[in-house]
Amino acid sequence: MNLFYRSISPLFVVASFLALFFASCLDAPDYPDSPKSVESINIKIQQKNDSFETVLKVHPSDSATIKAYVTPENFTEDLSFEWFYTTVNKDSLLHRGTSYTFYANRSGDGLPNKLFVSDKEGNNQTYDFSIIINTPPVLSDSTTPANGAKLYGSETSAFLFEWYSQDMDLNNGDTLFHILEIDGKQYDVGTLLQVKQSGFKAGEHTFRIIVRDLYGDADTLAPKKFYVIDTLEAK
Repeated sequence: MNLFYRSISPLFVVASFLALFFASCLDAPDYPDSPKSVESINIKIQQKNDSFETVLKVHPSDSATIKAYVTPENFTEDLSFEWFYTTVNKDSLLHRGTSYTFYANRSGDGLPNKLFVSDKEGNNQTYDFSIIINTPPVLSDSTTPANGAKLYGSETSAFLFEWYSQDMDLNNGDTLFHILEIDGKQYDVGTLLQVKQSGFKAGEHTFRIIVRDLYGDADTLAPKKFYVIDTLEAK
């Protein structure tokens, strides 16, 4: 009997200890959540029905909306947003709120260029930015060859392709780049406005021009047809 008592006594002590241990674990309160903070604030802009973009570019003579995106999003309501137009001597408050809709003028005067963000505890952050005012390039419908033109020669003949493009921003450092598409194949011709191309078999062919500026705005012409008349076969 004493042997039995002695044999179960250590087991009873261990079992009691484990019970108290697990009970204390179950009763222990959870650690409070660690403080969380805003990870980032991104400024994006939208014009017409396009999606919001991080490239702050707008076309002049049209309305646009600039917006602050907070990550995580649930912190947005805890923050205050102020949009400013800032010059060397003055900060002009334009609007309070996460987004601001404005009319884009070509000069850029009066457009937002600073965002001031603050929270209820008095913490704040300033974001300086610039909005690019960009006019899309325009292609003239006048080209060489003209639509429906007949070109006389052979596969070795180099025919002239010429076009005209313009952009109101060229005087402000913009550059235009062109693509010549012939029979569905594209040739990057850079800033050139004319090239000569050979290797055309007799018959109908198509071509078109695509122009893009430094900021991705583009224009293109509808495909035009031209006909090669092989003068060697004619003989």
